[in-house]
Amino acid sequence: MSHRRVPGVLCSLALVSLALLTACTAGDAGGRPAAAGNGGAAGTSATGVAGSGASGSGSPAGAAGSGAAGDSGEAGTFGGTGMAGTNATGTAGSAAAGAGAAGTGAAGTGAAGSAAGGATGAAAKTGSQTDPGTMGDGTVVFNSPYNTPPEEMSLMNGAKMGMTLGPFTHTTTGTYTGWQKWVFTYYVFVPAEYKPGHAAALMIFNDGYLYCAVNGKLGTSGQDSMVHFNAPYVIENLIATGEMPVTIAVCIFPGTNDGHQVGGGDGGRSTQYDTANDQYGKFLREEFLPMEILNKYDIVTDADGWGMGGHSSGGIASIIAGWFHNDRWHKAVTASPSFPNKGGMFPNLFKTKPALPLRVYHTAGTMDLGGFRAANDNAAMTLQMMGAPYHDRYMQTTDVHYPPHAAMADFPNAMRWAWRGYKTPP
Repeated sequence: MSHRRVPGVLCSLALVSLALLTACTAGDAGGRPAAAGNGGAAGTSATGVAGSGASGSGSPAGAAGSGAAGDSGEAGTFGGTGMAGTNATGTAGSAAAGAGAAGTGAAGTGAAGSAAGGATGAAAKTGSQTDPGTMGDGTVVFNSPYNTPPEEMSLMNGAKMGMTLGPFTHTTTGTYTGWQKWVFTYYVFVPAEYKPGHAAALMIFNDGYLYCAVNGKLGTSGQDSMVHFNAPYVIENLIATGEMPVTIAVCIFPGTNDGHQVGGGDGGRSTQYDTANDQYGKFLREEFLPMEILNKYDIVTDADGWGMGGHSSGGIASIIAGWFHNDRWHKAVTASPSFPNKGGMFPNLFKTKPALPLRVYHTAGTMDLGGFRAANDNAAMTLQMMGAPYHDRYMQTTDVHYPPHAAMADFPNAMRWAWRGYKTPP
């Protein structure tokens, strides 16, 4: 394969409370472990001590999370309505959940619960992002051949394999514009290095079967063997070399009436992914993640530690979520994102706000779907002209739309670029 750079414009009085609590946590019937941190994971019928009781919405029974509020009140920064922690009552205070700083409704005598009824104190859930610089930013010509990189083929450098858990399902409880009551199937990849009580970064993969499958297998289901992002291998290998933080990956399928798998051409998928509004990101941050992930695993609270990725419509969904919910997602790793779909509102919408701290990786090929290459060219030009804090890396390829050979060939490098400089808390 060859790369050629194209000239142009590139580019928490600190209050610390210790709550004593006794709990027994158990995984759900699907075998997913319930993360028990300093304060325990939020669970059904869990009651907290020292003012931090929480009734979680997940299925495992566990102790209510009681994290101490930090100086800037990181707990509660997940925003929105704060699904986990709602209906929570404490004996000396109230659990903080939802938008707003930690300590809101919890300052004074009670310990503050984190936005997801979280397991650890807020101060331990913020990672750090050093300046990643501009290396790799800009437009790069990426010609064939598109060979499978070693990071996608097997574990390397002493890397250990974690667990891919699932399938699980989530049925929508909220109301979203143009949505039906959909069922979302999803898997969770937990790397071997993850330890409860130590917050991990988070990566969401849309059309998750394309990413969490390893060599064409995901759980007991067969997948397209021609698509081999093999994200579990890549994540573990990059963790092993220190090029990526310990990261939990959530591989979510588009919502359908019964959770069955769909791909391109499905109308519901396009509504969820392609529509240029805040609804899909809202669903993830206010409903799905608090109810299914954040109450079971320790996840960082800062936006630099949250990323999203996907191919085609799943790719544009990542960019749209990062733009509408930039306080939540700062990284988008995409392949042939469908800028032309649903009226092609992006990239023009980029120009309606000042540049945002969003790292966007995208590809498009000369044999891509109609209009995709030109639209991605335009998006790259717009983002690079607007400049920092936008960072854009655009791979101009000679590839087809599907299977995305070029994006697969460059996937480890894309993840290196997106996560460069980010560290999870100790």
